[in-house]
Amino acid sequence: MPKLRLIGAAVGALCCAPLHAANYSNTIFFGDSLSDAGSFAPALPAGTGRFTTNPGPVWAEVLAARLGFEITPANQGGTDYAEGGARVSQLPGVPDSPPTGTATPVATQVANYLASTGGLSDPNALYAVWGGANDLFTIAPSAASDPAAAQAYLQTTAAQLATEVARLAATGARHIIVWNLPDIGATPFGQSQGAAGAAGLTQLAAGYNQLLGVSLAATGVAVIQLDSFALLNEVIADPARYGFTSASLPACGTTPSLLCTEASLVAPGADQDFVFADGVHPTTAGHAVLADYAASVLAAPAQISQLAELPVRTQTALSRRLWRTAEVALSTSAPGGNGAWASIEGGRTELCPDEATPWGLAVGVDRRVGENTIAGVAMSFDRSEPDWGAGGSFEAQDVALSGYLGHRQGAASITAHLTLASTEYDSDRRIRLGAATRSLSGAPDGNRAALGVQAAYALSAGSIHHGPLASILLQEVSVQSFAETPNDGSTSATLVYGKQRRRSTLLSLGWQAFMRTGSWTPYASLVFSHDAEADGRQVKVSTSLSPTPVQFDAATAADSYATANLGVVGQLGEQLQLGLDIASVVGNDDLKDTRMSATIRMPF
Repeated sequence: MPKLRLIGAAVGALCCAPLHAANYSNTIFFGDSLSDAGSFAPALPAGTGRFTTNPGPVWAEVLAARLGFEITPANQGGTDYAEGGARVSQLPGVPDSPPTGTATPVATQVANYLASTGGLSDPNALYAVWGGANDLFTIAPSAASDPAAAQAYLQTTAAQLATEVARLAATGARHIIVWNLPDIGATPFGQSQGAAGAAGLTQLAAGYNQLLGVSLAATGVAVIQLDSFALLNEVIADPARYGFTSASLPACGTTPSLLCTEASLVAPGADQDFVFADGVHPTTAGHAVLADYAASVLAAPAQISQLAELPVRTQTALSRRLWRTAEVALSTSAPGGNGAWASIEGGRTELCPDEATPWGLAVGVDRRVGENTIAGVAMSFDRSEPDWGAGGSFEAQDVALSGYLGHRQGAASITAHLTLASTEYDSDRRIRLGAATRSLSGAPDGNRAALGVQAAYALSAGSIHHGPLASILLQEVSVQSFAETPNDGSTSATLVYGKQRRRSTLLSLGWQAFMRTGSWTPYASLVFSHDAEADGRQVKVSTSLSPTPVQFDAATAADSYATANLGVVGQLGEQLQLGLDIASVVGNDDLKDTRMSATIRMPF
């Protein structure tokens, strides 16, 4: 039941965050007991075989399920090569007794994987490497008496693990998670060694983590470094916040986690209420927190990428208003006359999976500078707060200055605009770690520039006029780099994002029609658009440990869609003109965008 419950929770979380199986072709794990999905299970009693509160899954299984994969041990034909007791490069395993004494070292696990693939790593798979704890247990008994030897051993071990990570990268792997060691001194085993013994284990783990960071940096490989050391201490400092009643006692009592079942638990539900199954291994719920943490890091880049995507939609809507304003001015302004206008716009936008209800205000003035030409300027303000569901939200406030032109020659017209805008963001990314919810905030600035040109031709058929229209809209959006700030001082899950740049080349072709009926002119159009630069954008992300930013794919942007537009323009007396407009994107499931606007225009 615990396993089914956790997988169900994983599927639920998948609906609230942009963490999709399509992002990765597979999930492949290397390491020791912390990532072992049951490599020894066939030789053990039924219902046992994982180093946790069996039959609960380890973090690797939970994360894989969230990505749409069901992993099994490599020695049973699967993609989880981790084996309990494994050291980085040497034998015997820890402890040196069956079944862990013959555990396959991490270096051999990587070699076995590459042997099965012809020496190439799948570039679209997600990899995870977590090792070194058993090497620490090997050297710990002699560390106090010979600290220099312990330091040299751990330095060699950390370098060897970094070499295996670099080997995966050199053979094609692009997405590699590397965990550091948890604070072993803070575990029930560590605490059982007394204050001095616990402090020594903490020092060894921290030292190894530092050496691993240096070794990974020396390879130059960009990896997703996750901080189990900090996370464990955050949970231990306030277990109740994360849904635990105990972070100091083993849920399995004296039974080793490998053989622990529900019958071994010291209390009913201890697999969910305790952090540790035995002296060092997490319970089912403890592993779920690890998976929550990893999933939050993998989901964040797609979420934050929307900060650069939303302004594209904002500008597209603004460009449509400016083109329409220029067309109306060409039709109604007297020679040498001036016009002032104001508009309000609102609607609903879904940039899968984000939802928002944007609204905006714009004011402008224009003048007919020639018999067939108008020129104007406009100031606009737009605000939107897309919702990431359980993942939080962000707010974008946008101020733009635009200049626009319109020219008509017979049945042909051309309108153009140039827009410069500044955007202020407030992001609130929320992550679930067990029962706890963390809020991670950011406040970057951004800007955009846009140039749009639309050409139209109107054929006459009595009171009805219709014809083709075509446009090109060039945009460049940038969002400055920023670091997240945690609301509670917990730093393990904070991320740093590099500067984002989103370019858009929107090519559109459609047909419009309008009818002159006295003082009112209804109109309609259907326009097909293609964004030639919607695909392939990436976001650079660093964790609290990563010296080199990792490039993640941005959330999928809609590259082709149609926009249906209906509206009417008419006179409200001699000096006042009213325009009503609704435009809605159709034909693309990844993009839903409907905008309604009302515009008042007055000559002066």
